Amino acid sequence: MAAVDNIPIEEPAKIAPKAAAAIRESGSFFSLGEFQLTVIIFVFGLIALGAFLVMVRGGKATPYVMRLYVIIILVFGTLLVVSSSYTTSQIAPVVGFFGTIAGYLLGRTEKQASDEG
Repeated sequence: MAAVDNIPIEEPAKIAPKAAAAIRESGSFFSLGEFQLTVIIFVFGLIALGAFLVMVRGGKATPYVMRLYVIIILVFGTLLVVSSSYTTSQIAPVVGFFGTIAGYLLGRTEKQASDEG
């Protein structure tokens, strides 16, 4: 007898397609595929941040450098949330929030000294 979310299913072949999709969509963070993907993304994100910090280590942290740093964090944060087997309705607000921050940072321009006068 199989069990999904601690609910026993006597005959998995007889479950309705809509119920099966809901069960599969909810997933589990500790299922092997999602967990491995999350770990791979996390490690790659740490490597990317480390490489970025090594590249800018000698220079001054300008606003442009800080924007790039935040964008890297946002991209890998979004990938981690998506890979962590949350449902689409749970992921959408987070991805929208990250997109809003990224759009603000990329769209913001520094005013030139000649423009202020």
